[in-house]
Amino acid sequence: MAKKNKDTGYRAALTGARGTLRILIYIFGIVLILYLGKITYSFGYDVFAQKPVASSESKGQDVTVIIKEDTSTYGIGKQLSEKGLIANGPVVFWVQVRLSDYYGKLEPGSYILNTYQTVDEMLEILSKQNTEGQPSEDDDTSGESDGDDSDDAAIPEHAQEGTQEGGE
Repeated sequence: MAKKNKDTGYRAALTGARGTLRILIYIFGIVLILYLGKITYSFGYDVFAQKPVASSESKGQDVTVIIKEDTSTYGIGKQLSEKGLIANGPVVFWVQVRLSDYYGKLEPGSYILNTYQTVDEMLEILSKQNTEGQPSEDDDTSGESDGDDSDDAAIPEHAQEGTQEGGE
């Protein structure tokens, strides 16, 4: 009879421990889901809520950025982050570029960006769709003419600039 009471007590304790463990696993799962949800929301907010680094236009500073020929999108984001132009880091910048209309259109060159610009405004400049206020391309070898620079070499430098400015 004593053995039966001992087995009954052991089984009751084991059942209680299993129930407690099951509750702890459920609580851990819920906390993990909430934590991952918070991280995911924060990342999505950083990607889609494009806020400039500077709080006002008067506090914005011009920064010169030089993008080399074989720089990856992540590398560009790292450079922009190091220069204080973006606050969220290169991974967020990479995702913003992938989701934008400028994916695959970023071009090498020298650019003047401002800390009050949003990422979309910077991408517009880095893809050379907005060249207002940017340095001239005196010795840019990337070329704007679909890879055939043989005709440009025969035209004097001042004439090349005039045709680029005029658009024809």
